[in-house]
Amino acid sequence: MIRDFLAAYDFNLPLNDAAVDPELPLVRRRLASLASSAGLDGGYYEAQELAEAFLDAAREANEEIEADDSTARLRLRGILARNLDYQREMFEEVCELPLADAAAHLCWLTELMKRRADMALPIDDILGR
Repeated sequence: MIRDFLAAYDFNLPLNDAAVDPELPLVRRRLASLASSAGLDGGYYEAQELAEAFLDAAREANEEIEADDSTARLRLRGILARNLDYQREMFEEVCELPLADAAAHLCWLTELMKRRADMALPIDDILGR
């Protein structure tokens, strides 16, 4: 019985729940909705990379680093230059927010995506894949 349930497990359940949770800020609901189309590992790693880049940008802003070639700005440009749809969509969702807020929302999504991806191994073990 449990095997049948796990065989049909929807890894997007946490994202789907978050996407319609009226207690979450709209930006988080929208990020969760965007993330449901991302792969398990790739979705997590791409969210984590963008979150870390925004954290670096927020740190630089706090330190009043305004150089156009700062580490965080170069990192963000590099991420965007790869033109990956999922990262671009996440970026567009948070780019007009204060950097610290954007980083916080992306860190929230990263944690959600990590828990989502972490479900794959135990399910595969139980199912003998």
